[in-house]
Amino acid sequence: MKGLKGKTAIVTGAGSGIGKVLAKRLAEDGASVVIADIRDFDRAAAELAKATGARTLGLQVDVAAEGDAGRMAAETMKAFGRIDILVNNAGIYPAGTLADASPEHWDEVHGVNVRGAFLMLREVAARMQAEGRGGRIVNISSMGSIRPAAPIRFAYNASKAALNRLTEDAASAFAADRIQVNAVLPGPIDTGRRDPTDAAAAKMYEAVLRRVPLGRYGTPYDIAAATIFLCSPASSFVTGQTLVVDGGFVVR
Repeated sequence: MKGLKGKTAIVTGAGSGIGKVLAKRLAEDGASVVIADIRDFDRAAAELAKATGARTLGLQVDVAAEGDAGRMAAETMKAFGRIDILVNNAGIYPAGTLADASPEHWDEVHGVNVRGAFLMLREVAARMQAEGRGGRIVNISSMGSIRPAAPIRFAYNASKAALNRLTEDAASAFAADRIQVNAVLPGPIDTGRRDPTDAAAAKMYEAVLRRVPLGRYGTPYDIAAATIFLCSPASSFVTGQTLVVDGGFVVR
């Protein structure tokens, strides 16, 4: 089923990781896809086109740069003539405790995770309003935004809590234009990047796994499935929501 056939989607941070999987699922569902990232954007776009047959465009974008946000929206309109979907996936996840981290650490994390999402949302929503067809915006947040999970990620958790609030306010602001804004909150996700020789990491992995009621880590495809739902006609009456995808972690 090609539920997104004829639609154009932008995915930030899609050069690798979860964003790359999100882009692939959108393409498989029929959308043309813009890969927006600081690196690997051209390679990821070419690979996606070859794997799915979708129309793709790779753009070098720093989400925290205001000029890049406007250029991304303009180049997408030039290439595809429309923007129907934005997935704000780009984010950074550096460690740092509240006691030891610097103001620069705080600013860096919030610059990408909050300012970046705001800039992308503002530019894309303006295009959607002008086109008058409505649209879908999905912000990739985190389980850490609603429940303490990793204190050494305090700046990240705070940034994602801010993103949840931005999601709710944007949903209210743009509802009259039929622009639906929601967030997906991933829990423990295995991206396949763990070092099998790292004993400390293995111990942490098992400790987290014991707290997941469904008994497994999530995968990028679990996050992609939730995102596809929020971009599809099946969610036509859903906006301003934060969808937790964590195997039940937050309820244990």
